[in-house]
Amino acid sequence: MEGLGINLGYLVSQIVNFVLLLIILRVFLYKPIVTMLDRRREKIKTDLEEAEGARSEAEAARQEYEKQLEEAREERRSIVAQATEQAEKMREDILAKARAEAQEVVAKTEEDMEALRRQTLVGAQDQIVDLAMAAAGKVVGESLDEQAHRRLIQEFIAEVGDLG
Repeated sequence: MEGLGINLGYLVSQIVNFVLLLIILRVFLYKPIVTMLDRRREKIKTDLEEAEGARSEAEAARQEYEKQLEEAREERRSIVAQATEQAEKMREDILAKARAEAQEVVAKTEEDMEALRRQTLVGAQDQIVDLAMAAAGKVVGESLDEQAHRRLIQEFIAEVGDLG
């Protein structure tokens, strides 16, 4: 082999060195790298699972938030409807009270007017009687007793009132 330019001792020592280098590299470099890559792969897998879990939790939280938001909207609608209903009822009550008060005022005014009319008629009748007695006394020239005179005039007024 020396004719080919190969030194057998050198070749064997090169092969032994190469095998030793492979064994050393495998023990000190390849296995730690593979182990590190396996751990890295597991960590990535775990992180992805955790991220998926977090995404699921976030989705569940979002759905719960939307549910609560819809419940709050529904409660708001209910409160507004109740307030509107109460306001309408209060308005009707106020209107009913106002109508009742107005009717009371009208009735009282009518009663007052009727009383005033009666008072005016009584006063007018008394004045008419006095005027008629004075006129009759002057016309007749003699004075009837006042009591008889009043009776005659009231009878006259009653007859005139029945005609009217």
